[in-house]
Amino acid sequence: MKMFDPVVIAYDTASMDVGLAVRAALELFRLHVYAHFLVQKRNAVDFFAGKIPDSEYVVLCSHGSSAEGATANMPEEPPEKMGMGFVRLVDQINGKWEETEFALSPSNIRQYVKLAGRTVVALGCGNGREPLAREFLKAGCRAYIGAISPPDQDATALFAIGFFYHLLSQDRPGSLCCNEAEAVRRAAEIDKVCKEGTHIFRYYSQQEEAVVR
Repeated sequence: MKMFDPVVIAYDTASMDVGLAVRAALELFRLHVYAHFLVQKRNAVDFFAGKIPDSEYVVLCSHGSSAEGATANMPEEPPEKMGMGFVRLVDQINGKWEETEFALSPSNIRQYVKLAGRTVVALGCGNGREPLAREFLKAGCRAYIGAISPPDQDATALFAIGFFYHLLSQDRPGSLCCNEAEAVRRAAEIDKVCKEGTHIFRYYSQQEEAVVR
């Protein structure tokens, strides 16, 4: 990755603070950030359908969600029932605008997600659980990154910033050139102590069977 490369970020009202923090850091790194503020459900549907600028990287400032679509930070849920959601959206229901949620689970990802060839960085609680990650790869994503359990909000922002910082290392004289997997390892090492620290992020790719630990 090089300076001025594009990165796409999506967030809703509930995740705006993380989205804006990550956006500010990436722009400081001289990346070209396209920020998508998801307000209506159709914004989220279009976003995952690939109606976004060309970029190798998509950052999702999302949330954890149960398969039934309820808002959740629920580590006790079995992995196959965990998904991701944008929870503060509106949609026309019976002719009226009402608050709703757009949720993805392993059962519907290939229906909605058309992000072929991109690396997805998902920052929501439990978004890095293997069933969810594998479905993103089957939908055509080049790689997928997320936390296997609920991360602290600060750790979420630190991980995303650290990941892109290390990806850009080739632009710094004398620095080690990091591929994606190495950038994940280095960002995950920022906090290896806290239960909800950066170490709970994992990397999945089309080329590598094993996740980064």
